[in-house]
Amino acid sequence: MKQQGMSLIEVMVAVAILAAGLLGLGALQARSVTMNQSAYYRSIAADLASDLADRVRANRSTYLAKGDTGIPTNFPLPPNFASCPQNTSAPDTAPTCATQIGGRNAYLVQAEMTAWNTALRAQLKNATYTLVSADAGNGFLKYVLTITWLDDRTSSAAANTTYTAVIE
Repeated sequence: MKQQGMSLIEVMVAVAILAAGLLGLGALQARSVTMNQSAYYRSIAADLASDLADRVRANRSTYLAKGDTGIPTNFPLPPNFASCPQNTSAPDTAPTCATQIGGRNAYLVQAEMTAWNTALRAQLKNATYTLVSADAGNGFLKYVLTITWLDDRTSSAAANTTYTAVIE
């Protein structure tokens, strides 16, 4: 006997294969959106790190002339931005800056760190930072900045993500 067309079982198998493929495509799309959001958060962290680096460098530029003729040898050193840690018990408040030591000037440090902390907290969810300084020579400091935020798009609901930058 000659058979024509497709049987109902063949059609059901074809539909099942198509459905599995579409479900896989949907899962891929959802994962893509999640990773895109995480990349967006990371780019914000990189921009904020660059912003703080610009603030540090702009504040240090007035001290670059130290050692030139006409500049007194007791000219103060650039401020240490690491002396303004984030208030861990209330991160949305302004950082409390400690007294600058070693002949360092405190010019604009409090204002710069307060403005930067406000931008950080506004742009990244539950963001915190640590800023550690080390002597880079010639009285200048280099910093290691670590920004941590809650990336609630990852698989773990309490996943903290970090971004680290060196500011020289």
